[in-house]
Amino acid sequence: MATHLDVRIDAGLVNGRVLDAIDDEGACFVGRLRNNAVLDAMAQPYLSRAPGRPTKEGDEFAVELGDYQAASWTRPYRVVLVVIDRPDAKTGMRELFPHHFFLVTNWRVEQRGGWELVEHYRKRGMFEDRLGEFNAAIGNGLSAGSFEANEASLLLKLLAFNLAGMLRGELEDASGCGWDLKRVQQTVLKAGARVVEHSRRVFVDVARAAGVLWERLLDRIARWWRPGPPVADQCAAGCAEGVWGRAPRPRRWVPPPRHAHLCLVLRE
Repeated sequence: MATHLDVRIDAGLVNGRVLDAIDDEGACFVGRLRNNAVLDAMAQPYLSRAPGRPTKEGDEFAVELGDYQAASWTRPYRVVLVVIDRPDAKTGMRELFPHHFFLVTNWRVEQRGGWELVEHYRKRGMFEDRLGEFNAAIGNGLSAGSFEANEASLLLKLLAFNLAGMLRGELEDASGCGWDLKRVQQTVLKAGARVVEHSRRVFVDVARAAGVLWERLLDRIARWWRPGPPVADQCAAGCAEGVWGRAPRPRRWVPPPRHAHLCLVLRE
């Protein structure tokens, strides 16, 4: 159960009815406002560059513009101007005028300062990347005729996404390089194999190209478990460990792999 809820809204969904509905529920929000003549006039004093040679790294900052109420809104909300004046990564040249946009929020200044609000809003890119990866690798289609069937399908998709993410993390740790989830599916999980039954056993002969990756992956997965007690002790214990013959071992916390989008995502 969530104990804290706040909303980050794209510019296409920012309107008075949406903002009021979120505010009436007591939740905090931050969203991007589309530029208009009134906002641009309020921002104009902060868009001029200081005299002299600009810094090589460029500059970006946030300015409190106070409360603003559009004609279609029922109440005013706090607006923050965000100015980005950085050189192009390839050419090293700057635009003729600094780039700027506006954020609207019901967070109070003492709760989140101007730049804290910008950083909080930019973090929405992490979820968008994860959602896009989910749609590409797992699929978001829920075409069943009943809510219960769609709910079960969605839960299975989420479980598959989590398991695939765990395998992706193990592959990244074992190989030392980043893996896209689609690549994990196509290269590792969808490997060709031949299944042979012999002497009351089933043998799976995996394609040589994927066999190396499977070996690494299975070696990593084997570390998730510790050996269980002897069979006699298992029967006497009568617990889950006795049923499975082994139980999860305590694992120290490992930070997410490099693919986990821990770097700043510049979404505006």
